[in-house]
Amino acid sequence: MDEPKSPSSMLNTLLIVDDSEMNRAILAEMLGDNYDIIEAEDGEKAIPILQEAASELSLVLLDVVMPHMDGFGVLKVMNQRRWIEELPVIMISAEKGPTQIERAYELGVADFITRPFDALIVRRRVVNTILLYAKQKKLINMVEEQIYEKERHSNMMIDILSHIVEFRNGE
Repeated sequence: MDEPKSPSSMLNTLLIVDDSEMNRAILAEMLGDNYDIIEAEDGEKAIPILQEAASELSLVLLDVVMPHMDGFGVLKVMNQRRWIEELPVIMISAEKGPTQIERAYELGVADFITRPFDALIVRRRVVNTILLYAKQKKLINMVEEQIYEKERHSNMMIDILSHIVEFRNGE
């Protein structure tokens, strides 16, 4: 079976935030053929990268347990700055407890992957999450365009009716 390809119309840069160099290397190896990879070794180093490049990123793979600022701290900052609305996050952890998973979803993550990694699952979830966010953005743009068109048509009807009333009053 072929490996999933990233959508060609999408940005193709991932941010991997994990304090373990080995975990970052494993994820980069799994995903590096289809994506450009940016790495950060903890949450404190990830925030400036997000500040600079959030609009250029397709997705963030975020570890939970890290020194200085953990994954939940990064998620809180992403929520405060509203980055989480535009940039999908997949949380990574060796912990399988429902408390961590529930907290991650409450803070806006799109998905949760547990270690040890299964390459097929990681690749599919990354592709699916990116596609889901792309489709969501496309739908939002379509709705915005429809609202704009309806508003434009309403304004045109108001102009036409006001001209009709104006001509009628002239008689």
